[in-house]
Order: sequence, then structure tokens, then C-alpha cells
Amino acid sequence: MTTPPAALTTIDATGRRKWVYPAAIHGQFMRWRKGIGYFVIAVFFVMPWIKIGGMQSILIEIPQRRFTIFGHLFWPQDVFYLVFLLVGLAMALFFFTALAGRVWCGWLCPQTVFMEEVFRKIEEWMEGGHLTRRRLDAAPWTLGKVARKVLKHALFLLFSALVSNTFLAYFVGTETLLTWMTRSPADHWTAFLFMVAILAAFYFDFAWFREQFCVVLCPYARFQAVLTDSHTIQVGYDLVRGEPRGKVGEAPGDCINCFKCVAVCPTGIDIRDGYQLECIGCARCIDACDEIMESVQRPKGLVRYDSLARLQGEKTAYLRPRVLIYSVLLVALVVAFFWGVGTRPLVALTVIRPPGDPYALLPDGRISNHFSLMLFNKAPDRRQFRINLDGPLSADLVTAANPVFLEGGEHRRIDVFVNVPRPEVNGGRAPIHFKITRIIQEEVPLTDYEATFLAPGP
Repeated sequence: MTTPPAALTTIDATGRRKWVYPAAIHGQFMRWRKGIGYFVIAVFFVMPWIKIGGMQSILIEIPQRRFTIFGHLFWPQDVFYLVFLLVGLAMALFFFTALAGRVWCGWLCPQTVFMEEVFRKIEEWMEGGHLTRRRLDAAPWTLGKVARKVLKHALFLLFSALVSNTFLAYFVGTETLLTWMTRSPADHWTAFLFMVAILAAFYFDFAWFREQFCVVLCPYARFQAVLTDSHTIQVGYDLVRGEPRGKVGEAPGDCINCFKCVAVCPTGIDIRDGYQLECIGCARCIDACDEIMESVQRPKGLVRYDSLARLQGEKTAYLRPRVLIYSVLLVALVVAFFWGVGTRPLVALTVIRPPGDPYALLPDGRISNHFSLMLFNKAPDRRQFRINLDGPLSADLVTAANPVFLEGGEHRRIDVFVNVPRPEVNGGRAPIHFKITRIIQEEVPLTDYEATFLAPGP
């Protein structure tokens, strides 16, 4: 095995970009990746149009400070649950990386999916195979070359516009997006410029930056070094079986040094040099090598998904400490998130005292306290609530309206007066409980809040 190159394969010694022209390849893994890739693309484009409980399936409304995720409405007060969700997604990434390496990068990452299943396909359709594209780029500019390039980049821009508008729908909603698309951009400059910025970034990435995003910009390739070990399943070359490499019949190793694995690699590496930072685990080299092995009547799997330990003749330990730790943490976070979302009250209550005297003496001898109840309906629909008192005191609740109607997402301040006979308040203070119930056909308890009732001291 040769030593991996000291510099990145897509950047030369002077720091200039080396363009990669990966060859097309067909095989079992490519068929699976194509199916998964089309599914990911379909989910991205279809998800904003799906309604769950009358709400868009995923909607991130930053100005309104609310998130809608699969029929559940989250507010700033619910950021705790979103933290669990984000940490859980990160832990899932850690778990699958420890178990199967960069399976996310090669199979599910939008960067890979859009590049391979959309932009690469457009490029091959307009300019031909990898060798034809290389010759076209090296050839002098002619009318035919200009026409191909212009049409290709026009299609790139068209698809980028489609993606950017769909991306915008996740933040403003599909109804708002459709309305904006039929009006002048002057009516919504901020959103229009946001869409143009996403379009420009998307076009720049897939028309020029491409694999450099994975190799240079994305931090995942670097921090995965602390998540993987010799038992992680990754794309690898069977050194024992393949070396020494040479032409068929001239060397005992199975590798015939055809360089097909290098020709199909989207980041331009040679997998035979060992695992490298640029490898995204896409399995293109596996299908390429299997095709060659089949043609020379040798067993497939010279390049395959396997652990470094097994490639070196050892056994792969699937259940090892880091995998178990990640899995336990992942399960705990998932359970905590769904339990929290399933049990959270859909009404929030905060009780404060307005400025002024803490209590008042009524003519009948009772003591009155003034409270301001900040009531917040977290549900998306209009609901009716009743304010009750619960506690040892025989108190009366006086307010302008009870029950109260709150629209979905509405905050309302409700002033109430609590009147208690003086003999029941010993020591100048006593606990009092406000309880909120929802009225459907019968009252359903939702939340409560303990406040302090004040009175003159003994």
C-alpha cells in the first residue's frame, strides 16, 4: 500500500483547484443510492405541502417566534424540547458514524444527493461522459461549447431557483409563497433577497464548489476522527488480497491496477492508499471494482464496506463501548423528547402582582389581593378556558370574564381579584392556587400556579 498523499487530491501543490471528472458507474450500490437520493429529494420538495392537523408539516416562522413540526406547535417557552431534539439528532449522527462511518455523507447528505442525482445528471446530459467533459473544458471556446455551457448553467439556475423557493416555503409557508410568486418582489423585498441569496449560494456550490464543500468546508470529515475506530464499517481496500497489484497473470494480487476506482471517485482519491479525509463512503469505487473483478473472473469485494480490523484479519466488534454509550444516550434523548412533547401543557400561566398596594381591606372585613394572570394558548386553535381557585382558603375570584376564549397562539393579560375572609389568613400570608381548566364538554385540568396571598400581619 502506498502512503496517502500529503496534500488534498483536489488541490495542487500551488493551492490551485484540480477539477474532478468522475466517471459514471452502474451497480448494486448505485441503484440503492439512486432510490434513496430520489426519496430524499421528494421529501424535501413535498414536505412543505403536507398538512398535519391543518398546519404545514414543517414551518419555522422566525418573526412570529414559533416552529411547527409534524402537527406540534413550539414557542420560545418550548425551546427546552427543541434542544432535546437537536441534541438527539446530533447523538444519532454520532451513533451511526461510530457504527458505519460516513454513511450520512455518502447516502443522505443533501450535498451528495443533489450533486449526484441532479447536477451531475444534467452535466452528463449536456456535455457527455467524463472524458468528453474533460476534452470540452480543455478545448478552445467555440459556438457549440458556449451553447452547451450556457444551456447547462441555465438548467443549474432553474433548479437552484426551484430549491431556493422550496427552502423559503419552510420559513414563510406555502400559501404565503404562492401569493408572493404572483406579486412584484417590491412587495416583499426581504424575502425576495433571502431567496436570491439561497439561489446564489446553491448555484455556486453545485456549479463550482462541489466536492470542495465536503473536503474543505464541512467540519464533519474532521471531527469524525474522534467518533470512529478500527471497528467502524467504512469503505476499504483488502490489502492482503489485492497486493502486489499488477496486470492479469503478471501479479499474484487480485488488483489489476486498472484505476477504475480512482476514475469514479467524486473526490478524486485512490481508496487503495487507505482511508482518507476526502472519502465520503459513497460506494462508487465498490461498484467499479466489483465490475472489474467480475470481468476478470475474480471474487467481488476487493473494495468493500468493512472494518479496518477485519481487513487486517481480526474480528469486528459491533457492540463496543462507544457504540453502546451513543445508543443509550440516543434512546434516552428520544424518550425524553417524546415524553416531554406528549405531556406538555398547551396553556401557559404566569401570575404577577401589579404595582401598588399588596392588599386592600374591603368594607365587609375581607382582604382583597390584585393579581395579573398572563395566559398563553399554545395550541393552534381557538379554545375556552376557565380560571379556578384551588386551596384551603374559602376565597372568591372576581374577574371581568370567566371563562375566557383565546385564539391559537394568543397571549392575554387577565386581571383578577381574590377576596378572602381575614381570619383565614394567619401570619400575613397564605398560599393560593390558580388552576386553569379547558372547557370542551366538561372541564379538563391543564395547569396550575401557586401564588402568595398577602394580608396584614398578626
